[in-house]
Amino acid sequence: MAAADYVIGFDMGGTKMLASVLDDSFATVGTAKMRTPPGAGNDEVLSVVVRTVRDALSDAGIDAKQVRAIGIAVPGPIDHAAGRIIALTNVGVEKMDLRDLLSAQIGIPVVLDNDVNAGTFGEYVAGAAKGYRDVIGVFPGTGVGGGIIIGGHLYRGHGGRAGEIGHITVDVGGRMCGCGKYGCLEAVSSRTAIAKDLVHLAMIGEAPTILERAGTDITRVKSGVIKRAMNAGEESVIRVVERAAWYLGVGLGSCLDIFDPDVVVLGGGLVEKLGDAYLQPVERSMRDSNMIGSAAPLVAASLGDDSVVVGAAALALEELENGR
Repeated sequence: MAAADYVIGFDMGGTKMLASVLDDSFATVGTAKMRTPPGAGNDEVLSVVVRTVRDALSDAGIDAKQVRAIGIAVPGPIDHAAGRIIALTNVGVEKMDLRDLLSAQIGIPVVLDNDVNAGTFGEYVAGAAKGYRDVIGVFPGTGVGGGIIIGGHLYRGHGGRAGEIGHITVDVGGRMCGCGKYGCLEAVSSRTAIAKDLVHLAMIGEAPTILERAGTDITRVKSGVIKRAMNAGEESVIRVVERAAWYLGVGLGSCLDIFDPDVVVLGGGLVEKLGDAYLQPVERSMRDSNMIGSAAPLVAASLGDDSVVVGAAALALEELENGR
């Protein structure tokens, strides 16, 4: 980028929207954050996105003419080629042509991508996967999202939907997943899956910290609450987390067999809060489940919330430069 050129990365989360104005080294020079309006519908969501972008520009002290592109990361199904959000149920968005609508209002080219694709690419550009060329990124949270980088380029697949690592079947005939299948990796290793099991333990008196901090509401069983329970030595809680970690390692072992990557990046709140207590059982299982004997390291994502905005911005620039 030229000295006066900037790019905006935008994380369109389910509960908050974050816009960051980034310079040519992907350092943040301005930022803005707003609450994502639940169930608001297309028009109100677009209005909030526009306000967040404008607030970030104001915080950076620049105008739209100095920005080359906006990269928006979306936590749900999109049509990448059309720049369209297919659906964000919690937000009330459906069939929204966000790329064209936002570009028309702001006057800046816009590129849409999946949030985990963006998070993986952010770690590749400026985080834990920097310097590698073939990367698998996995972010367990509400679900289990995945991103694949091959030869330094994000792999989207034929229809733009590659990377659904969370829907590898790891437990045939097991727990039903939100996608309608049974035994998906997401159904047994996401934070949501862990929360369901911990709420059950709380109900029967085997997870007192969970009961005290979250009651029986799975939406309140956050990564920090899980860490408190583990630090308190609650054995039943530790077993649930280690079982989920084991399943995640099984899925990652399959990824090693298929892609033979240089590195596997694991990100999200569970990784950030639980650290080695979570990473180590994941890695043991990944090694045990890997047939080809891959030596690819398993590393924790290092950019935190910035991975998504950096990745979205970098992907937007790449698309712009390639004339797509």
